[in-house]
Amino acid sequence: MSPSVLFGRLLARARLRHLHLLVRIAELESLQKAAASIHMSQPGATHALAELEGILEMALFERHARGMRPTAICQALLPMARGALSQLERATEAMVAIQGGATGHLRIAGISAAMSSLLAKVLPSFTERHAEVSIDVQPASAGELLQRLEAQEADILVCREPPSMPDHLSFLPLEPDRYVVAAGRQHPLAAQACASLEELARATWILPPPFGIAAREFDHLCEVLGIAPSASWVTAKSILLSFALLDQRALLALIPRNAIVQLLDAGLLVEIACPAELASPLAPIGLLVPRDAQRHNAATACFIAHARSVYGSGAPGCA
Repeated sequence: MSPSVLFGRLLARARLRHLHLLVRIAELESLQKAAASIHMSQPGATHALAELEGILEMALFERHARGMRPTAICQALLPMARGALSQLERATEAMVAIQGGATGHLRIAGISAAMSSLLAKVLPSFTERHAEVSIDVQPASAGELLQRLEAQEADILVCREPPSMPDHLSFLPLEPDRYVVAAGRQHPLAAQACASLEELARATWILPPPFGIAAREFDHLCEVLGIAPSASWVTAKSILLSFALLDQRALLALIPRNAIVQLLDAGLLVEIACPAELASPLAPIGLLVPRDAQRHNAATACFIAHARSVYGSGAPGCA
C-alpha cells in the first residue's frame, strides 16, 4: 500500500474516537481499562480497534498475558494521534474562551528560564491591558520549540536564539542572561562577600543534566577550579526540585540566572559571588516569531509590541 493510499484511507474513515482509544490503550496497555477511561463499552472498544486496524490493514497491538503492547506501526502512529488530540483540546479551550468574551487567542511556548523572567515581566501588564485576549502558555524544552511553531501549535516562542535558525523566522533578543552559582540561604558561602576558588572547589555540587549548554559550562567551571567535583548525584531539569535540594542541603548549583530569578528576588536562594574568571555569559532570551508579519494574528502583533515596550526597545503595545 502506498503512503498516499493509506493517507486517503485515514482521512476518509478514521475518526477521533479511534485516535483517542489508540492513545489510551498504548498508555494503559489494556483494552478494558482504556475503554473505561473514555466511557466506552468493552465491545465498542474492541469493534473500534478492529475498525482502525482494518483501515490500516496492520496490527496495532500485540496481545500478551498482561495486556497489550504497541507494535512498531502503532508507535509510528501515536505521535500524530497525541498531537491531534492535544491540538483539539487547545482549540476547544480557545473556542470556549472566545464564546465567553475573549476576542483573540495567543499561544506561547517557552523554555523554563523564559517563564520565570521574560514572561513574568511581560504577561501581567499585557493581560491587564488586553484582558480580552485568551492566552495559552506551553512549557517546552529547547529541542521541542521549533517543532511547535512549524506545526502551528504556537504563535510565539520565548527562548534563546537557535544555533541554526530557519530563514523565515526572526529572533528579537530582550532579556540578558548569565550562569550563576546558586545556594540556599543557610549555605556557609551565602554570607561571604566573594567565595574563593578553593572554597568552591571543596563544595558539593548538583550536577546539571548531562547534555547541553549547562553540562559544557559546568565542565568549564570544573576546569577553572581544577577539580573533579564532589557531587550530589541527582540530575534534574526541575527548578523546584533543585530549589528543594539547595534549600535543605549545603549544595551549590550552576544555573541560568533567569531560571531562578524569582527565587533570588524573593530571597529564597542566594547568588554566590565568585571570582571573575568564573564569569559565564549566556545567550539572551527573546521572542522567536515568523519573519513575515502578515502571518501574525492581532494578538501576536500586540504581544510583540508590548514586550518591546516593556524592555524599552520599541513602540508601546497595541491600544
